[in-house]
Amino acid sequence: MKKDNKIWRVLFCLGAFFMWSTMLTGCGGTEQLTTRVERNGGATEAPASTEGIVVSNDTTTRQLTLRDPGSDIETVIAYDATAKMTDRYGQERDGSEIEVGEIIEVKYDPSSGKLLATDIPEDVWEYQEVNDYKFDSDESSLSFADRKYKYSDQTFFASDGKAIEMMEINKQDVLTVRGIGYNVYSVVKTQGHGYIRLSHYKDFIGGMIEVGDSVILPVTQNMLITVREGAYKVILSKNHSTAVKNVTVHNGKEVTLDFSDYEPADSKVGVITFDIKPAGADLTINGTAVAYTKPIALAYGVYQVKVAMTGYTTYTGTLDVEEKSSTVRIDLVEETADTTKTTSTPSAKSSKKSTDDTSTAQTKQMDSDHTITVSAPEGAEVYLDNVYKGLAPCTFTKVIGSQTITLRKDGYTTKSYSVDVLDDDQDVKYSFSDLTVKEEITETTTSPAP
Repeated sequence: MKKDNKIWRVLFCLGAFFMWSTMLTGCGGTEQLTTRVERNGGATEAPASTEGIVVSNDTTTRQLTLRDPGSDIETVIAYDATAKMTDRYGQERDGSEIEVGEIIEVKYDPSSGKLLATDIPEDVWEYQEVNDYKFDSDESSLSFADRKYKYSDQTFFASDGKAIEMMEINKQDVLTVRGIGYNVYSVVKTQGHGYIRLSHYKDFIGGMIEVGDSVILPVTQNMLITVREGAYKVILSKNHSTAVKNVTVHNGKEVTLDFSDYEPADSKVGVITFDIKPAGADLTINGTAVAYTKPIALAYGVYQVKVAMTGYTTYTGTLDVEEKSSTVRIDLVEETADTTKTTSTPSAKSSKKSTDDTSTAQTKQMDSDHTITVSAPEGAEVYLDNVYKGLAPCTFTKVIGSQTITLRKDGYTTKSYSVDVLDDDQDVKYSFSDLTVKEEITETTTSPAP
């Protein structure tokens, strides 16, 4: 009997040992799985890396938001002074210097999301100060620097550190463009546009307005002119009468030029003394032969001058009369002389604009059988390439090509959109977003230019 008890005791111990071994193995398996999870998500894992477009840089919370170039997936990564950050030239920089729109490669700790290092991939290109460009929405292309690139729905457009729509970029704006290969990944507006409104200028309707050296337009009623931000000399002219003012235009702002202090042209006359050699040369002003043995009185304005004599190279140029009296000296050059060494020029002030200035008003192709309708925002003033068309909703004759539609309403921020109107024998309809309430009052400039 004792022997049987001993056998059962041994069997019991063996069974207990077996059960304990099984439990130990199971515990060991659980311990291994937990370690694997910790290893996969822990700080000991190798740093992760990603490449993307910087769509936000919050310097207060010190967080970068990157967007994948081929999708709308975004990654938020925190950074501090320990991160090693370099620019496209390999120079170290602070996180606050990383610009919205940059394409960067980052290394970060996947468990904490903390940034470890950044650099600019070698295949990323960047063009700054791009001011001569063309968007073609029909083929989704952006042309500049004699090359054509492709943009897509994922291309990031920004201004003042915030995302904008492509249509909010105006031909007056200056851009920084970045991409890889022939693909454009980001377009950042670095210099924007503002608006000039005229008041008390009825004497010049039908004449011309010049804004700096880039804008020359016919003067119409209720004008609102879109120009690049900056300082300009504005000249209104009609029938040799002129009015001049200086103005500074800020991005997204509207400034009013008040010409109520304009003096009639009759009170603005300059006396010009011509000193022309050789004696006897013929002088014409605006195509009319003029005797210049005595001083000539001319109303303030710009004139076309021609001096000719047989055996000499004919001089043609412009004369800007804007002083009470002045002397103009013109020396003709003999035809046999080396004209590369001598240039005949008047000594008085003259216009710097060439006759083939591409900034002058261009002839637009009209489609009188079709129309453009702007239905919203309701009540807003609608301008097509600076010309007033009415209050939205309004309909007007279709104009084909690249246009700028500007929307304005008292108490709201003026907004411009660039559109491509196709020659497709169809009416065009636009409905734009509501304008935002203006934060500050419109600036008014009344002082004349010196």
